Amino acid sequence: MRKVFISFLVVAIICISAFTSEAAKKKVAVLDFEYGTIRDRWWPGDWDIGKGISDMMVTQLVKDGTFSVIERKQIEKVISEQKLGASGLVDVSTAAQIGKILGVKYVILGSITQFGIDTKNIDTGGFGRMFGLGADVGVSTAVATVYIDARMIDTTTAEIVAVAEGKASESKSNVKIFASDRHRGYGHVAIGSSGFDGTILGQTTRKCVEDVVKQLSGKTTGAGTSGGAIKTKVADTDAGSKTVYIAAGSGEGITVGQTLYVVKVKKEIKDPETGEVIKRVVETTAEMEVTEVDNKSATATIVKGNINDIKIGDNVSSTPSL
Repeated sequence: MRKVFISFLVVAIICISAFTSEAAKKKVAVLDFEYGTIRDRWWPGDWDIGKGISDMMVTQLVKDGTFSVIERKQIEKVISEQKLGASGLVDVSTAAQIGKILGVKYVILGSITQFGIDTKNIDTGGFGRMFGLGADVGVSTAVATVYIDARMIDTTTAEIVAVAEGKASESKSNVKIFASDRHRGYGHVAIGSSGFDGTILGQTTRKCVEDVVKQLSGKTTGAGTSGGAIKTKVADTDAGSKTVYIAAGSGEGITVGQTLYVVKVKKEIKDPETGEVIKRVVETTAEMEVTEVDNKSATATIVKGNINDIKIGDNVSSTPSL
């Protein structure tokens, strides 16, 4: 009987742990990517590369496991109900609005800036077969290049919290450019399908998407995502009660009794060649204890430091650093 009870307890703990881990993930929505800057639209007319790459990114985000991803149907429903056109999707404030309605922490949007293949010594059939007249197209040399610029928007503040520049290029000899889709009789397939993944362009696109997701996941783990340090801002202060109001709550992982720090940047050290910030010299202005928390905000009391040294917009972190 005792063994049965212990086994049941172990299973229960595992289930609760899995549920807690999933609940801690930040929700994210991926909007269709824009590709209007690409001048040479060589691909078949029924290809929507913005939608296709968005779907590929959703798949990769799920595999990555850092975020909980909203389904496309929910996004399309909100866009339809709010009567938002395609032009509104690339606007940061509109993206944040969509995200708030969906109840997600982040929205990912961006642009496809390069998407193409350069080929040499194309086999018999040439361009006619390349654009949809049946068989696969073989070439002596093919170079596929895909560039994607992505931005992650915090739906609470409408701020860009992370950017990613995905770049991928593949060069192969004696490869096929497209695989046949026998159901339609065309020499192209849907982006993201197994047939597309089997081409050099599909492999390059997948590699680029993986690069973007890796960058976004790495840059946001310090902004309250699962397992990362909490970094937010001071929303307001009350000098009389030594109270600090914080622009993040349980949704970002803040809990009652937690210690938080107000941190100010004294100096930024930059790479003299690239201008990239390589180090920040910081000082801890105050140490606080969280006394109250809801989904989007928290209240803390000063434990160390002077309330008068704290200003709205100051950095708040779960570690005494940035």
